[in-house]
Amino acid sequence: MTPTTFRELYHVVREHPGPALFTDVLSPWLDEHAAAARELLAPLAVCGEWQRTEYVWGDLLEQAYALSRISDLLLLGFQPGLPAGTTTPWAHQLHLPEHDVRVTAEEYFGFLSALGLRRVEVARFDPFFHEIAAVEQSDDPDAPIEIVAERWPCLMFGELLFGRAGVAVRAGERRATAGIADRSMLEDTFLRRHRPTNDGSLGWGHNSQWRTAFRRDYLTADDYRFNVDANVDIDEESPFSDVELTPAERRDLVRHRCAVIRSEHLPEDENPVLDWRLTVPRE
Repeated sequence: MTPTTFRELYHVVREHPGPALFTDVLSPWLDEHAAAARELLAPLAVCGEWQRTEYVWGDLLEQAYALSRISDLLLLGFQPGLPAGTTTPWAHQLHLPEHDVRVTAEEYFGFLSALGLRRVEVARFDPFFHEIAAVEQSDDPDAPIEIVAERWPCLMFGELLFGRAGVAVRAGERRATAGIADRSMLEDTFLRRHRPTNDGSLGWGHNSQWRTAFRRDYLTADDYRFNVDANVDIDEESPFSDVELTPAERRDLVRHRCAVIRSEHLPEDENPVLDWRLTVPRE
């Protein structure tokens, strides 16, 4: 029987052992549910159109989160493994499938484009659109971050960022440090094969983990709006954080979702709770 919800589809995708995941699972699911899924997600496409005024189990933020978990599974085939000698991340112990989850780039985009998402290509590195997946260190420590290759695409749903592009970059160590920008804990992210990740689902039970809300970043006509559902403005003190960060470190952490350079304030394997929202005017 074809799964109905994103949550049910996630489990089927995770457990499917064969090489024909798109043909066997994703394509039949789209035939039955794509139109309803697009209609369900539509209120999230415009910044400010939908707000969580009270908690309801399985609301739009939880539905979008479940879809993002499917996306993260499908992206595993585009990522390298952990470096030798690396401690196995907790997210891997809980969620990494024992078998390969494989789709082609065309199948990955085909599945999500059928749900109304569009691909966005930005040539110049921007942490709104790009997640650093690999770093080639430049001899010049102040060399800016430049994209060398794209591993997987950036996808948006209207103004809403669904998933950043995974990119290999070249940069000076004072802009993006190899082994940190591409290997440190990645926040508000369910799963990556090559690095530790953390989101609100980790450590919760079979049902409770699905109460996790999708982090919303929007690109409006005037602004980049990061983490719009956070409770605290970037320049206010977060009641959830006991880590002393500089204003620049706060902004980088919210924009990149991880440490990108060495910091005496920020350990590479743990981040403060990202309960800050940030608005940056478009140039």
